[in-house]
Formats: sequence, structure tokens, C-alpha cells
Amino acid sequence: MRNTLRVIAVMVLTVLCVAAQAPSQRPTRKSKAFDTKKAASPFAPFLGTWKLVSSLETRRDGSVHPYGFGPHPAGYLMYDATGHMCAQVVNTDRPKWKDPDHPTPEEIKTAFDGFGGYCGSYTVDGDTTTAVHIPEVPFDPNLPGQTKPRNYRFEDGHLIYSGTDKTDDGDVRWEMIWQKVR
Repeated sequence: MRNTLRVIAVMVLTVLCVAAQAPSQRPTRKSKAFDTKKAASPFAPFLGTWKLVSSLETRRDGSVHPYGFGPHPAGYLMYDATGHMCAQVVNTDRPKWKDPDHPTPEEIKTAFDGFGGYCGSYTVDGDTTTAVHIPEVPFDPNLPGQTKPRNYRFEDGHLIYSGTDKTDDGDVRWEMIWQKVR
């Protein structure tokens, strides 16, 4: 089991890294989102590599808590000019496996629950300030083909994504702040 898990983890991470760095075909003129005459201005601010600064949620009662990946998340978000992107976020507080060669089922679950990542394509709608990620190579096998819309804004050199999740306790407003890597 140990070797199988290692092989799967290495394969997933390798595919994500290769997909992020692989040269891509130029988008066709049929793709409205990537028409270079129209897309140059909405895509330009996204291009490059972004590092996660913070990830927070505000609950109905006004309290603020870590969103998604614990109090100390780390992540990278990459966008290229051909309409491709890659994102990875991790909970840096995940406990290390006591025996790296024989993780327990709970340790494996904690590692899985503390990681999210995918590569795919993206669109930007400057009129509605919405960026949509379309995962093609995700860690989560349920994501291919799903769209992941994000409201965005640029503020003080940061890319800020925000949205609302529905929970049993009511709506939770979340925000992820990214800083461009220079």
C-alpha cells in the first residue's frame, strides 16, 4: 500500500507540474474568451505566477476564520496568455506521517483533505469581474469539466478572489488574496 500511495502521489504531482509547464496550442478564433483583440485587456492583469497571502471566511455572525486550508495555507496560482492555468493550495499544518513508509488511513485522509490542486483552462469576463477556472487535470476526480467561477478584483497589487459558500449554518463569505511573484 505504501508504494502504491507514493506512486499515485508522484504521478498526480508530476501530471500537474507537466500540465502547468507544457507548451500549449494557441486558442482558436472560435473561442470568444481568447480572441486576442478582445482578451488582451482582461487577461493581462492575471498573467504570471501568484502566491497565496491569505485565505479567510466570514461567517454569518461576523466571525472570521481560516478558509479551506487551515490557518497557515500556502499555494500558487499560475496563468498563461493561452488561457491555461494551474492552482495548488495546501494546509501547511498537516501532520507528518509517523512512519512515512506506512501512513495510517487517518494520516492519508488528513493529507488528502489538506491539499487541493488542478490545472486546466480559464476565462475572464471583465464586465462581471468573474474569472472561471475549468479543471482538466485535478487532484479531485470529480472536478473535470466543472466550472469554478470566482469574483475577482485587483487591489494594492493583489489579486483577490471572493465568493459565497452555502453551509448548514447559512452562507459563508470567503476571500483568497494572492500576490504576484516577481
